[in-house]
Amino acid sequence: MASDLTGGLPAASLAKFKVLQQHFVSGLALRWRAVGDAATPQELQTQLHQLSGAAGSYGFERLSQCARAAELLSTGHAGAALAQALALVEAEINLAQTLIQEDASAK
Repeated sequence: MASDLTGGLPAASLAKFKVLQQHFVSGLALRWRAVGDAATPQELQTQLHQLSGAAGSYGFERLSQCARAAELLSTGHAGAALAQALALVEAEINLAQTLIQEDASAK
């Protein structure tokens, strides 16, 4: 779920943030593919780290937290736990995409 980073923003700034947020969400499929295509644990860690940081910046705190948890698990031999963490990341990506679609439909 998206957190409210926009409290007190002027309308013009809020509109610009929403556009940036939509752009981020439109790129999530590509980011998720990069996670799945990671060839090494280090590459997986890097992809998850970048996803975590970007998600938090655009107000998707839960996605950020899930990506961070998966990132931490990607450094070890946490097979089943990592798989579960990645499933949560994917679910949060799907939720973010749904929220943005609903927001765009409401306009």
